[in-house]
Amino acid sequence: MFEFKNIDKSTIKLSLKAEIEVYIMKIGTFFDDYEFACSCHRHEVDENGHNKLDHIIDKRLVDLLDAIRERLGVPLYINSGYRCPEHNAEVGGVSNSQHVLGTAADITYAGIDVDYLAQVAEECGADGIGCYYHQDFVHVDVRGYAARWNDLD
Repeated sequence: MFEFKNIDKSTIKLSLKAEIEVYIMKIGTFFDDYEFACSCHRHEVDENGHNKLDHIIDKRLVDLLDAIRERLGVPLYINSGYRCPEHNAEVGGVSNSQHVLGTAADITYAGIDVDYLAQVAEECGADGIGCYYHQDFVHVDVRGYAARWNDLD
């Protein structure tokens, strides 16, 4: 507890420094775990404070994204990776979304060519591929069967 004697308390400034430990885990060759995190940040850690994303994100998805990144030769950006069910509902995602299962990511890169990215994703073995021309990203997933769509339909 602070004790102030004969000091004008209105002019006191306190500086507080805190150390925060942040654990970033590499997932695959090119990606870090936080890139896959649900943007609501509600369900990233378990009751002991340990990162849960390494158990949620399907390794096949990481392998696919690594292959796409390697083929493109430029960094990929994950707009949306894992989504918890609550956040998925908030953004209008379908109830059986591959994002909720940890098997999907919406990706883009600087100077994106949606058709080219979709072509590379297909060549690298993506199962689901959704082209979003109006928002400049491609949805890729590893659902186990082929699915194709776009936002022009």
